[in-house]
Amino acid sequence: MFGRQKGAGSADVATFDASLAHFADRVESALGRRASASPGAGAAGGLGFALLALGATFRSGAEFVADLARLDDALQGADWLITGEGRSDLQTLAGKAPLVAARRARAAGVPATLLSGAIDATALPELGPHFAGCFAIPAGPIASAACIAEADTLVADRVEQLARFWAAVHR
Repeated sequence: MFGRQKGAGSADVATFDASLAHFADRVESALGRRASASPGAGAAGGLGFALLALGATFRSGAEFVADLARLDDALQGADWLITGEGRSDLQTLAGKAPLVAARRARAAGVPATLLSGAIDATALPELGPHFAGCFAIPAGPIASAACIAEADTLVADRVEQLARFWAAVHR
């Protein structure tokens, strides 16, 4: 599912999918338990499949972490939530942490803004309804290595600009 996001081409994805299907079939045959089609089987690079094949039950990692961090409590009385990830695209809407945080924020009446290392512009029509603005951290084109090396400065700059905008709108 995330192969293309990580840079794999179509031929690579097809090869990976075939190899993983063969592996899953062998594991399921050996254990006598079906797990590959279960929700969460692809989580954590396939760790979800391994755990399900051994008899575990699935729970969304993003939901688990939100509960562990007591996100709902933190949202009580909050004015704004900023969430993000390395790269936001349509896969973000498959239950990844920013979507879970945004849904919980909405339930608490708190606007959520998406701030990510990169945002696929073609996904904005689907991302937009979930977030009070979607922003990429770099202000313009930048090499990935430079973006990583300068992450602290880039994040600080973008958050400052968002905060200035928020303050101006909420005066």
